[in-house]
Amino acid sequence: MARDQVELVSADLRDNRDLAPLVRKGALAVVGAYYSLDTGRVEFLGGAPS
Repeated sequence: MARDQVELVSADLRDNRDLAPLVRKGALAVVGAYYSLDTGRVEFLGGAPS
């Protein structure tokens, strides 16, 4: 459920009227990530620039 929430919020931020133009121009990247308290690892869920 937490991963799904990260993806939903990331998508909302990418579509935000103030942020979307910056995302389209490549001036801003919204990157979703999940930090596991059990393992101490970060799992990137999408949006990382190439």
